[in-house]
Amino acid sequence: MVLPGIVLLAVAFNTAWNLVQSEVWRSQTEDFLDHWVTEAKEDAGFTVDKEQWLLTLAGADNALDNMSGSPELQMMRAKVLDWGVKNNWATSETGQQMELDAWQQAILQRPAWPYSWSSYAQARSQRSLIDPLFEQALVRADQLGPWEQTLMENATILGRYYRGWLSETVQARLDDSQQRLAKLYPHRARQLEKQYPLP
Repeated sequence: MVLPGIVLLAVAFNTAWNLVQSEVWRSQTEDFLDHWVTEAKEDAGFTVDKEQWLLTLAGADNALDNMSGSPELQMMRAKVLDWGVKNNWATSETGQQMELDAWQQAILQRPAWPYSWSSYAQARSQRSLIDPLFEQALVRADQLGPWEQTLMENATILGRYYRGWLSETVQARLDDSQQRLAKLYPHRARQLEKQYPLP
């Protein structure tokens, strides 16, 4: 009876230790991400230091190593990789594919989370991958989070920017999303209309 109890205790201790380590790495990585977002809002020319980005990516990897089944950590890693692509630290096809793979993993682990789908669509658009996977991601984001402001804004931006490139059914869905945004957040909708004028 003693041996099984010791084994269970060891497993519980190991699980708790992994959680603690993962949380430490997650916290550090999110601090960097928050800092970058703040800096980018204040300075349009802001770029991430390569060593800082590599350190942050290592932190995201370490967090995932300790909690490999976490979709939130997978999303966090994808965001770090996205900053690498934006700042030319992950410009190779391999680096860009790593980011797309990270978003796909986040979707697989939590398929009903609309933000993963929306971010995956954004990532594909940044690489000019305007294809059926891009459209599928936009549709799923809208289906799962039709009233989420961030998702409506993303649908409005992409729907206006890629008008003429999308299928009629997808374009109609994005137009509906834009109308919801205009009804609920008229000021923000007008800002986006000015920022992304129709051709």
